[in-house]
Order: sequence, then structure tokens, then C-alpha cells
Amino acid sequence: MTSHLLSRLNLPLSITGVFAMSFTALAADQAKKWEKMDYGPFLSATIDLPNNNTTIKGILVPLGKDHDAVVCYDTDLLRVAAAWTGGGINMRGVVFDGAHGPNPSPNGHIVCSTKTGPGWARGDSFADPRKVVTDKDHQNSPISFGPLPAEWAKYRGLFLSGDKTIFSYTVGDAEVLEMPGAETVDGVSAITRTIQIAKSSKPLTLLVTEVQAEGALGKIDGNIATLSYTDSREAVAFVGVPRGTRWEVGMPPRATPAPGNVGVMLKLPAITAPVVFKIVLWQGASADLPKFADVLKASPKPVNLTAFCKGGASRWNEKIETRGTLGKADDAYAVDTITVPFENPWNSWMRIGGFDFFADGKRAAVCTWSGDVWIVSGIDDKLEHVTWKRFATGLFQPLGLKIVDEKIYVHGRDQITRLHDLNNDGEADFYENFNNDIQATPGFHEFAFDLQTDSKGNFYIAKAGPVRPGGRGFQVYGDHNGTILKISPDGKKSEVFATGLRAPNGFCVGPNDVVTTGDNEGSWVPSSYVSFVKQGGFLGVSELAHRAGKPQIYDPRICWLPHGTTDNSCGGQAWVPDDRWGPFKGQLLHLSYGKSSLFLVPFETVEGVAQGGAVRMPLQFDSGVMRARFNKTDGQLYLAGLKGWQTNATKDGCFQRVRFTGKSIAIPSELHFTDAGIHVGFSAALDEKEATDPQNYTVEQWNYKWSDEYGSAEYKPSEPGAKGHDPVEIKSVKLSADKRTVVLETASLAPVMQIRIKFGIKAADGAEVNNEIYGTINKVGREGAVKSAAK
Repeated sequence: MTSHLLSRLNLPLSITGVFAMSFTALAADQAKKWEKMDYGPFLSATIDLPNNNTTIKGILVPLGKDHDAVVCYDTDLLRVAAAWTGGGINMRGVVFDGAHGPNPSPNGHIVCSTKTGPGWARGDSFADPRKVVTDKDHQNSPISFGPLPAEWAKYRGLFLSGDKTIFSYTVGDAEVLEMPGAETVDGVSAITRTIQIAKSSKPLTLLVTEVQAEGALGKIDGNIATLSYTDSREAVAFVGVPRGTRWEVGMPPRATPAPGNVGVMLKLPAITAPVVFKIVLWQGASADLPKFADVLKASPKPVNLTAFCKGGASRWNEKIETRGTLGKADDAYAVDTITVPFENPWNSWMRIGGFDFFADGKRAAVCTWSGDVWIVSGIDDKLEHVTWKRFATGLFQPLGLKIVDEKIYVHGRDQITRLHDLNNDGEADFYENFNNDIQATPGFHEFAFDLQTDSKGNFYIAKAGPVRPGGRGFQVYGDHNGTILKISPDGKKSEVFATGLRAPNGFCVGPNDVVTTGDNEGSWVPSSYVSFVKQGGFLGVSELAHRAGKPQIYDPRICWLPHGTTDNSCGGQAWVPDDRWGPFKGQLLHLSYGKSSLFLVPFETVEGVAQGGAVRMPLQFDSGVMRARFNKTDGQLYLAGLKGWQTNATKDGCFQRVRFTGKSIAIPSELHFTDAGIHVGFSAALDEKEATDPQNYTVEQWNYKWSDEYGSAEYKPSEPGAKGHDPVEIKSVKLSADKRTVVLETASLAPVMQIRIKFGIKAADGAEVNNEIYGTINKVGREGAVKSAAK
């Protein structure tokens, strides 16, 4: 099955960046997964356009197999950034072929384009009001991020109906619908923009197209405007416009004029009653201009777009049934697998980036990194009949999903999208822009992580820093890079909640709205960690602090996690809600994407500062787990993840359940660092002889270096600057009366970034208890005065 975005257009694909081959030939040559996938009727991505015209929040819309055309729409600036024919899309980038740096780009003949800036004027000006930053990676060229002010213009979302995509937005007080299209007569193709405006209290000016070429000239002849440069011409005509509409040709009024820039602007009067009109665009050799007149003669009248905003025919009627597998119940926890349909009619690349449950607990929605949303039904005890239904497509690398009031919200690099099924056919028809305040950049590593809510209905998202190819340092960044953002329940307000994050692939909003996160080793992150996040907090990445002056200290961690042995790439966290999931009620869990593992995180609070450790649970998952939610219906833990960057994952994606069997498990579930030694509480009683033998334990500690280097070596606390670990002598081991807590008597403890407690003992029932704790000491407590925060 070929891609909508490809098969409808018979578009060639770029394989090497220079050469291209048809999809038919590529399929026969075992095309890669990103080349075979049907992305649906549109695709959201950052698009690298010629002449430094990158469209950061772009939507690509193919315009029908008979026209061989694509339009790129910019949802930040409300403009048609470019349209082209005779080619297709170079599917490059981290989510496609894994390339670090490039984004998708046109592979064809550009018909029209507009320079980066507002597509509609405010008053008489097209001056970009957004803050300008300098992109040192691209010859110090200026660049701006984020959407236009809402009072100027605001993207509202898009409707789907059949093969039609209709954009909805406002300009001032005008409500606008716009549908891209194409028309072909005798082999001559033109791009169309059908625009419907309900009303406008003020005149409006639309920038339709522009060129920047030496000697470029503009001309107006009735309802046709032309731009001439070299031996080429662009021609634009309008059909059905309200009385008083006119063309204007010249340099679009901007704050910084571009020499040689000539544009075509459509000047509309104030509109008192709904109007629908069409703009027709063509580009070609000057000698072929008469052919454009033939296209205009055959062009049908513009159609009312409201009829296409009610939902259309289903696209993905086929449901896929899979049979899950139940893990062996030999131990306390079994891993059940909800089988993912990796083979499906649309070749959808099933790398699961987020999920949540509907109220019944038997159904879930999952999003994939390649842009899909699927509804999964039949989630019960046996998992014998699980059905998967494709619900939405084309989203921008979504890695977070939340269901609120039975509505699906998806977090992608461009926005939080609220999905609506207008005609109740099981597919999304309206992709609503719930909030697009987020500033995105072209950086390949600028992932948009997770989506959570608090008890008051606020939404939270995490935004990675634009890491340079190679991993060290950052490309040009905006105000939101490396932050956790908080969005109001209605989506109308957003604020930066915390800063200083590098690549926080998952976080959690837990009981009492406490926020936790992890982060991944790199610049200013000497090793992965788990941390509480306070509003206004700084997590450590200096460049992404977003405050005056360079911070000299970061917020303390719950625990650091060694890169090589424990977690080289963090996922999210979850809190155990009740006793249905065994003996860990109220405790914190942490996921490792890099190691496909699950950790229990026992912690304490000493003098207001949290600290603790991470203990790997004896479980392994099919892919890089990074999202976790407890199902309120069965009380069990569900996890999902993918294989997209460095991980030990064996499969592209997974959706799995960790089920408590009722059997006993003995792992550390409490941890205290005191002036008398280390207290380790276990989840089951221990064998007294084994537990009190000091030879069964080893303890060592080390520090990291906080710097802009990629990660850190491990340094002796006793010799700052010397690499290595310091051993910690265990003088004696005591066991509590209930045989669940050991006290390792040591020499005086002191704050240290990393302490490892390794043990090989037995539980009271004879089971082997071989594990290790990777902890952090921020403050040493007084014996008898420290209480576990988990309790």
C-alpha cells in the first residue's frame, strides 16, 4: 500500500538527497518504512524551502493525483509558504530516514512562494512582530519563532472531507476558511486557494506570492497580476471576489525591506456578508502565459466551504484484530503484551509515543511518532480480541497523548491538537488547534515530549533543546526550548513552568500535582537523573535557563542514574495509586527508554530536600518504554514506547501491561541516609543470616562534573578531579524486628552525587535477592528523625 501523500501524486522520493526514483520502483526495491507509509491526506512537519525560507510549522497537502501538486501551509504565519508541481517530497529527517539535521523539502517545480513573515497584513504592514534571534549555525541569519499575536491572526485547525483539506483561522475579527486545490487544463496546472470570509470590520490585505530576483517586474491587467523575472512569469488571478477588491504589486511593506523583492497582494474591502472567492496561481515560461488564460476560462466557480466542515466519508474502515499474550505468572509481576499491528494496510510505522485510557478502561488511544492516532479496544484480562482502528493521521511527531472528557488531545512539535469526530464514524474530521503558543525551531532534536494534566485541568508539556548533530551544545533556540510549559484548561493561556532541560523524554504530574521529570545525558547533564520539578525551577542546562545571568546551581536531584549501567535515556514516571499493584502504594516509578526497563524510586525528604535512589525491577520490555499510566479499571500499570534513537529496544514499538500476580517480591522500597548509616527497607521479609552478613554488600560512591561537555566521567569524592570511585566500608549490618529493613553501618556519610549499594542476599522464603540501588545523598539526616516521603 503506497502513501496517500505519495501514491496520489505519483511523487518521486529522494533517496540520497541528489537522486530520486519513483515510488513504484522504490517499493520493488524494498522501500524503507518511512517511504512506504500512507501518511493520510496531509502531513505536518518542518519544511526546508529554498532561499532560507524554512517553514517551521508546516502542513503539506497533496492536491490530487491528476495535478501532481503539493501546497505547504504555515500555521504560525498563516501563509502559503510554497506550492510546487512535477515532483514531490524529499522525506528526510529524524522521524523519517533518521538523518540528523535535514527536514522534508520540495522535490519539484516551485509555482509560488512567500518570504518568511505574516501572510496577512495588520493594517498596511507585513512587518513580522515576533522577536528576532540570530542563527549562528546559518551564517548569522535572523530567525523568529512562534505564532503571530492572536489579535493579528490565529490558526484554529483544519477540517477533512473526502480529498479536501480546509484550514480554519482568523484575521483580526474575520473568520476565514481556506481550501487549497489544483486545476489542470491540457496539461497546464495551476494552484488554487478558495477562501471564505464570514465578515470583517476592516479591509484585509493578503500576500499571495512574491519573488526576489534582479530585474523582477510586476504588472496588473484587470483581474490578473503577473510577476516577470528572467524568462519566467508568475500569474495570479481572482475569481468571485467582493466588489472593491483589487491587486497591488510591489515590495510588501516590512520592517526590513528586501531589495529586489516584488510581491502580489490582494486588497479586500471590509466585508459585511459572507463571501467565497478563489485565487488561481500559475508559473511558467513567458511564452506559455496564454495557456494560463485557458485554465482560467475552465475554472469552476468557488464553492461554499462550510459544507466540508461537517465530516466526510471514512478513510480507514478496516479494523485490525490482534491477539495479546499473557506473561508467565511465576513471579510477583507478569508482563502482558497488547500486540501492536506492525503490519497494516497503510504501512503505518507503529512507534508508540503516547497513550491514555477512555473512561471505561477497556479502550485506549495511542499516538505514533510518525503522526497517527489509533483507538485500541478489547483491553481486558485475557487480551484475546484486541482491535485497532486508525483514527487520525498527519500529526507533527506526536510524543504525548491525553484523554480529557473523552476527547483526545495530542502533543506534537507544533501544538496541542484536540481531535473531533464530527460525524461519529470513528475517525477525526476536525484537527483543532487547542494551543500553539509553543515556539518551535528547525532543530532535528527538538522533540515535543509527553502530555499530562493536573487536578485543576491544566495541561503540561515538555520541550527539548535543539541539540546539535553529534550531541554536544545547541543550535539556535527559542523561549520554550528546554522547558516544561503549563497550559490553562481552556488552552488560551500558557506559561513556562520550569527551565534548564535538555531532552526530558517524559515527566509526570502526580498526587497533589507534584511534578517529576528525568533528563538525558549531554551538555550540562553529566548523567541521566530523576528529579522533582518546582514552578520556576532550574534543572541544569545553562543555555536553556531563560533567565538573566548564568545560573551557578541547579535544583537537587532525587537521584542520578549512571549512563552505562542503569539508564542512558530516561522515559517518564508514574505513581502507584493503590494496593491492586502490589506492595508499592504511593511510590514513584521511573521508566528507562534507553534500557527498556522499569525502576522503583524510593526517596526521602531531609530538611526540605528530596533524595533517594533507583532500583531496577526484574522486568524487560519489547521497546524503549517512555510512557506509563495506571488503568483505573483494573489497577494495573500499562507502558508504551518506541525505538527511534539510541536504545536497546528489540521492536519498533510496544504496548504492554505490568500485572501484579499476588506473589511476594523483595526489592528495596525505602531508602534513608543518616548519621548512623544507610537504611534500606525491603518489600518483603529477609533471611536474617544472609541479610546481616556485611560480605553480602558493597558500597561505593562518586561524583560527576557539571559542564557543557557531553556527559561526565566519574570522579572520586576523596580526590576531586581524579577519576574513579571511593569504596564505602560497611562496619556492620543490622536487621529490623520485622526483618524488612537493614541498616548498613558506615563511616560518616556526606553529600555525594552517586552512591551504589550492591547486594546479594535472600528473602525469608529463600528467594534470591540480587540487585543494586543507585542513589544520591543531598543531605545526611539524623538517625530516627527522617521519615519516608513515600509514606
